[in-house]
Amino acid sequence: MKFFTFKLRKISHRLTMVYALLFFVALVVVNAATLISLNYYMKQTSIQQLELINETVKQEITSLADIPMVDLRNISQMTDNVDINLTMNNRSVYNTGETYNLPFPASNTKIVRTTEAGEKTVLYLNDKIVLMDKTVLGIQIIKDMDNEQTYLHALSGSMLIIDVLILLVSLIVGYIISKNALNPINKITQQAQQISASDLSKRIQIEGPDDELKRLADTFNDFIIRIQQSYEKQNQFTLDASHELATPLAVIKGYVDVINRWGKNDPEVLNEGLQSIQGELANMTKLLDTLLFIGKSDHEMLKLEKTKFCLNELLAEIVEESKLVTSERDISFLNGEFLLIEADRRLVKQMLRAVLDNSIKYTSQEGTIVINLEKTKKQAIITVKDNGVGIPKEDLPHIFDRFYRVDKARSREFGGTGLGLSIVKWIAEIHGGSITAQSEIGHGTTMTIHLPSDV
Repeated sequence: MKFFTFKLRKISHRLTMVYALLFFVALVVVNAATLISLNYYMKQTSIQQLELINETVKQEITSLADIPMVDLRNISQMTDNVDINLTMNNRSVYNTGETYNLPFPASNTKIVRTTEAGEKTVLYLNDKIVLMDKTVLGIQIIKDMDNEQTYLHALSGSMLIIDVLILLVSLIVGYIISKNALNPINKITQQAQQISASDLSKRIQIEGPDDELKRLADTFNDFIIRIQQSYEKQNQFTLDASHELATPLAVIKGYVDVINRWGKNDPEVLNEGLQSIQGELANMTKLLDTLLFIGKSDHEMLKLEKTKFCLNELLAEIVEESKLVTSERDISFLNGEFLLIEADRRLVKQMLRAVLDNSIKYTSQEGTIVINLEKTKKQAIITVKDNGVGIPKEDLPHIFDRFYRVDKARSREFGGTGLGLSIVKWIAEIHGGSITAQSEIGHGTTMTIHLPSDV
């Protein structure tokens, strides 16, 4: 029993049992209906035969004198296993065979019944006829139904044997069909078990038509791809963050060693060391704040607080704030058509300020920065163009990657972490927009931001 229960835990076995049982039940129902219909048909046919014999007897016998003259035996042989019994005053006056002690006709109503007579099943018809001399003659037509019953019993036994054989065949066929149907699932399971956190490069390979199992495998592969990308990003993020934090910590450790060795007796060395340590701590604080922002964005913990605001006013505000900090560079804003957008104002300001600060960092004091705002049917297009140092062609596709810096020494000199433009890209995309960059060494850089503006 335990073995049977264990086997039925497999889906293929359960499907086989369900398929076989449903097929068997349907077959039994069909066979039962066939037997019932056949029994009804045979009975109705026998009744029609009895009716025919009864009418023949009525036509042949018109008086008592006709009884010896009529060949009732020949009439009864119009069909198999039929006997005729004629009665008067509740007693038999003539019969062609076995009467089976059946009740005599007792009323003027014709009666057709099936009854058990000993070990036999008989169908009989009781009727009466009034002869010419007003004598009432009872007519009893009896048919032995044993042959029909034997045939039905034999047929039902044969059907039962055939049903059992078909059940066995359906179990075998059902098992083969269900096993073949579920074989791709077993392959998916085996291939999925080979995928681990240490190796997410494997994929599930399923051949065949584009059916439900193929779509399941494709969905699973897409899921693994997303996990792999997330896992790789997490590993890369951890490595990059560790590297970025290691550098200022090494610098701080170096200055602590210098202060410990010479700073105790030299105020100038002490002051220089403390200022450098404060600068590195400020860089670390900024880096940690940026990492916290990225962590929240990766885990979708940052929720957009969208409001409607004028993009022209926001750009003008950012330009004025930047001019207060950097008065040497020529920053101009070409204020275009009034443009209203629905977005998170704080994040959009952070994005635009980061792009402008990036231009300011890599543009000389005599350089110029031009900000332009245009409006299309469904988009706001913001361009920030400078005539700074530019970006090498081979670095341009990677400037929006996290921790990527074109010139690491120069970036550290300007306090860069390689995270600013990656955050800018994330803010643009989370609003349904995009950012692109065009640049040439010695001729400056143009950043173009697209934001939805169908307000």
